[in-house]
Amino acid sequence: MIELEQDVWALDSGQPGPSVVISFGTHGNERPPIDAGLRLVEEFRSGQRTLARGRLLLVHANPRASAEDERWSTGGVDLNRCFHASVLARDPELYEEERARKLVAAVEQVEAEVLVDFHCTVEPGRRFLMQHPPATDEAHRRAWSLLRAEVLLTDPDLNFGSVSFDEYMSTRGRVGICYETGWIQDPENSPDFVHAEMTNVLAGLALSDEQPQNFTDKELLQLEGALVCAAAGFAWAEGIGVNLQALPADTVLGAYPDGQELRLQDDATLIFPKKKPELVQAGKPVTYLARRLRPPRACR
Repeated sequence: MIELEQDVWALDSGQPGPSVVISFGTHGNERPPIDAGLRLVEEFRSGQRTLARGRLLLVHANPRASAEDERWSTGGVDLNRCFHASVLARDPELYEEERARKLVAAVEQVEAEVLVDFHCTVEPGRRFLMQHPPATDEAHRRAWSLLRAEVLLTDPDLNFGSVSFDEYMSTRGRVGICYETGWIQDPENSPDFVHAEMTNVLAGLALSDEQPQNFTDKELLQLEGALVCAAAGFAWAEGIGVNLQALPADTVLGAYPDGQELRLQDDATLIFPKKKPELVQAGKPVTYLARRLRPPRACR
């Protein structure tokens, strides 16, 4: 086990197999994935767990933010907006910009083929997976079918902007998945749960000899775009504005101070609605919208 950079550990089994990245702590206040990932690191460090095949990169993405228990470090920016080609190409000014370059260098050094970046949400909601390629992409399917999330959101048009760690991978022809493991305050979204998800990925991709579980049936959603806030002071309607909330056409989402209502034109599922007043800004998305491709079914 070699530490390539601060909190970036590489393992090589010496046996043929895929090169996989397990990333956690991109946002420093998302404790369940951080605690689960650091537990996995210690298991490999102590010899309690070994790699049967392939190569593994364990990435504690933003240790400075984790130490501060904040989404990003003091004076910094969101690390998951620092993987766009334009940011990686310029001289870094902030910690997260420099960190993104180092993480990309580590990924390239181990010739990574698959990356799963573990997150959790700060607002209540279901666990879900996100990927840039369409749901029909077979390489991604082999990875996401190893995770319990009930929902898979795809973004083939890159509405999110190709700025994240997983998008860095997928836009280069490799597998990149972002896993929102659930609400940070949900007792079911525990470090033990996230740790089991991480180890199931290793089993399913043949890096360990454990027997994997498969969860192939998902509710499939495709990102279609965003609703942009027209003016300051937008207020959500009562009971509206929950992530992954499916709503029919003509639903009133909320209203502006002058009484003008914001309505859905078509059936849609809300993605990352901006509920905190400080996040609702004129000219910025108030929510992203997704279209349902397949209804939910029980996972096998």
